[in-house]
Amino acid sequence: MRQLNPTVKFSVILLVGLIVSFQNNLRLNLILVILFATITAVYLPILKWLRLWLWLSLAAIGVFFSGYFFLQEKTVGGQWYGWHLSGQTRYGLQLATRIYSFGFLGASFAATTTLPALIESLQQQLHLPPQFAYGIMAAFHVAPLIPPVYRQTQLSLWSRGLSAPWLSARLMTPLLVKSVRWSEILATAMISRGFTAEAPRTHFKKYQIQWFDWLFAVSLIGLTVGVTFWKSF
Repeated sequence: MRQLNPTVKFSVILLVGLIVSFQNNLRLNLILVILFATITAVYLPILKWLRLWLWLSLAAIGVFFSGYFFLQEKTVGGQWYGWHLSGQTRYGLQLATRIYSFGFLGASFAATTTLPALIESLQQQLHLPPQFAYGIMAAFHVAPLIPPVYRQTQLSLWSRGLSAPWLSARLMTPLLVKSVRWSEILATAMISRGFTAEAPRTHFKKYQIQWFDWLFAVSLIGLTVGVTFWKSF
């Protein structure tokens, strides 16, 4: 998975996720969960992998009972379509396994792709403008600075005998001011180093679409479409 072109990998996984989201196919969901859970287990430490299962399970349990209790049941001739499950149980499992498939699809991409590699690939394959590419990278690198600043502002208010709700303007205003200041500093730093969006740019690493990228795309999309048109499970 790490050798795949990031743009191809992102596009294929996004397309598969869209196909899954527009249908209730229990067989397809289970196949994707088994496949990508195995892939994710190869690239993630065991504790992170188990933690991923835990969080996905919590979400899946809630979605299962939502589908189970709020399904408007429909029968034909007194028989349920598909396997020997009640309509409520079947619908709940369809929704729950969809959560797992979404989670492991995204986790497999995140575990095998770095942000700089994705941005570089998007610039080379999809001709993403440099100003957007570097803006995305700057936003991701600035994001980890926000929690410490939030906590520092909160402690500063407490030291003055003041309190503020979680999304209070007293807490959000300093964050907005610092975000604007960070963006100005980054913009000034890039301009001082000669960055211009119009100038031709070279890339340290060239990303190309190889035969195994096409094999991955055709295989995964073919599997998804084939199971979609298979007899209802």
